Amino acid sequence: MSAKKFLSGALGLFLIGLGAIFIIASTVPGKSYRLMIGVALSALSLPLLYFAFKPTPKIVKYEVKVSWDPSGKLAVEELRCPKCGATLPPPKPGDEYVKCQYCGAVIKLVEEPIW
Repeated sequence: MSAKKFLSGALGLFLIGLGAIFIIASTVPGKSYRLMIGVALSALSLPLLYFAFKPTPKIVKYEVKVSWDPSGKLAVEELRCPKCGATLPPPKPGDEYVKCQYCGAVIKLVEEPIW
């Protein structure tokens, strides 16, 4: 707890206590002006108490893990170049094109739906 929060809390508690004393003292006949002083002191203490006792926000770190589960059976297929018939290297995730190492042809990868 910082010094500012401690001092504002202590001052707020003191002012609300003093305001309560003035409000109680206003019940004496002829001393009704003390009610206004007590209400003012109590109202002044509320922002100080709010500042002193409000919780500090906590930073929460979330870690999101994404996993992929195929919907059907997996069949491993070897990619072949349609021009020269050579085996193509496995594509990197997210790549749309694969280049043949032998003839230099660029082949577009198309994923066909299961149904």
